[in-house]
Amino acid sequence: MAFALTGARVFDGERMHDRAAVVIEGGRIAGLRPESDLPANIERSWIEGLLAPGFVDVQVNGGGGVLFNAAPSVEAIRAIGEAHRRFGTTGFLPTFITDRREKMRAAVGAVRAALEAGVPGVLGIHLEGPFLNPARKGVHDAAHIRAFDDEDFAIVTALGRG
Repeated sequence: MAFALTGARVFDGERMHDRAAVVIEGGRIAGLRPESDLPANIERSWIEGLLAPGFVDVQVNGGGGVLFNAAPSVEAIRAIGEAHRRFGTTGFLPTFITDRREKMRAAVGAVRAALEAGVPGVLGIHLEGPFLNPARKGVHDAAHIRAFDDEDFAIVTALGRG
């Protein structure tokens, strides 16, 4: 069943539209059309303000007072997502920076569990290290930088998706 979001200014990623409706069908955006061209029988939801595409953030170390490395858990991911969603982030990658292998395994496991639980916005994981050039490590702890091996391969492919 289709419905339309009306009333708001709509930014389509390139330009602003006034008096436009966003038509939703089957949970997906089906199109943008002038409000005056909507069928008379379509359900309408009035939105004030601005409608715009959500932001996808591919490097989210934390939010809402939580750092992912410090608390690699579903609860932490949920709190981080809620904090970022308030500012327009609709999808994100919790980012794990260079640390011990056991913590990396826990981080991947937490993201897998968050994906399975349907935590809003979680798209996968961003592993920022530990497979870095030590000469270009920046703030990453050199003690945890290592070459990629079979155990690491098993960890980074454990998500199955994302």
